[in-house]
Amino acid sequence: MSEQLETQVTDVRRDRRIGVVDSLRGFALFGILVTNTVVATMFWSSQGAAGDPRPMFESTADLFVYGVVEGFFVGKFYLLFAFLFGYSFTLQIAAAERAGVAPVPRLLRRCLALFLIGLAHVLLLWICDILTLYAALGLILVALRWIRPRPALITGLVLYFGFAALAFVPGNGGLAGLGDVFDVQRMHDGFTGTFGDTLRAQLSFGPKFMVFTWLGQGIPALGMFLVGLAAGKRRVLEDAEWISRWLPRALAVGFGVGLPVSVVTVTLMTVHGKLPSFWYGVQEFANPLMTLGYAAGIVWLARYRWAGAVGSLAPAGRMAATNYIGQSVVMMLIYTGYGLALADRVPPAGVVLLAVATYLVQLRVSAWWLRQHPYGPVEWLLRAVTYRSVPAWRRP
Repeated sequence: MSEQLETQVTDVRRDRRIGVVDSLRGFALFGILVTNTVVATMFWSSQGAAGDPRPMFESTADLFVYGVVEGFFVGKFYLLFAFLFGYSFTLQIAAAERAGVAPVPRLLRRCLALFLIGLAHVLLLWICDILTLYAALGLILVALRWIRPRPALITGLVLYFGFAALAFVPGNGGLAGLGDVFDVQRMHDGFTGTFGDTLRAQLSFGPKFMVFTWLGQGIPALGMFLVGLAAGKRRVLEDAEWISRWLPRALAVGFGVGLPVSVVTVTLMTVHGKLPSFWYGVQEFANPLMTLGYAAGIVWLARYRWAGAVGSLAPAGRMAATNYIGQSVVMMLIYTGYGLALADRVPPAGVVLLAVATYLVQLRVSAWWLRQHPYGPVEWLLRAVTYRSVPAWRRP
């Protein structure tokens, strides 16, 4: 095992990639896919007047699935994705320094390309796109690139928990809260109608949801960006001694606090069909701890038990942007008028199973693609704009 790990570390250093970062990013894609498909189909299948939407699937089994997704997925994997974005930001700066070029022009071009891709994504494919948000927040990271690890960590935590405290303010959460902002009935009719109906609904709701996403996720995501930036500057995922010292504590804190909160969430959703208003605040405070537990678990498995299994997630992580958009394509073809329009016909358990199947296919396709190509299609485009050159399309 030690020889295997030593070989993996050598390979990572040779191609300047950090294998566990790619594996974590690949794992985050799974959680994002489950979250997006379950939440989106819940919105698209609900009906009723504004302010009083009614979910179509309300059996005990349906509520249990919604509870599992709420307790173990929602708000956890986007935080991991944001953390890794901040961590990778330091790697991009290091790559520019190795090449002897100024990092800022490269980073600005990358943010611009990411924003334009995200804009097309939110207008045509997925109303809750995060690429435009990440591109905009990337500009803030460029401005803060000189910040030291400790101030970055403290600022990031203050931003996240300060914003999360707003969740304790009484109000509607979940589907009821969305019904106060959007016409859920019109959303259902549009996304489960014809191709033209879906396109019109996407063009109508996409820009509104983009603003909604920026307001709802902007500050927490920036907080995790800064935490990731601090970790990247400290190179924590490359420091074996640091990992050995802190990994047990991260597992204990992450799962010791986050897991009980998630279990209570599942129970409340299953029994009552909704959460008490104050529990949304509790959940927001526990989300980063559960995310910490997930990340520490992946690192632990890669380090001590199943390095090969965890490594199989890395190809999907190397093609994260391609797979993220690919998930949207599959989701829209299955559940909206772009394809089969099954949003109000597949129960939540079926949605989860289809998400798992889609992810397993993505793992296989990503590994196959990277055997023939050095980059995913979207990564190839981002690299071309970032470096102002045409990267190799196929491997020699």
